Amino acid sequence: MKKYFVMGDMRKGNVTQIDFEYGRGIIIDENGQDIHFQLDNVSDQININSKVIFEIELNKSGLVAVNVKLEMEEIKV
Repeated sequence: MKKYFVMGDMRKGNVTQIDFEYGRGIIIDENGQDIHFQLDNVSDQININSKVIFEIELNKSGLVAVNVKLEMEEIKV
């Protein structure tokens, strides 16, 4: 079994595309880079324009987002 490199830092980005038929989507990260993800790597209900946090994994297809979660914004009182 081949292992792939996972970068530990969480990144932030916005979901720009979701293809429910193929189970994948694209996030644009803070650096303006397109990062692909699989819907089965998403733990929350997301939509286009959702703000998310995620980790980066390098696999045979290139960089992919894993452990994708909705970014929780602080509520100021």
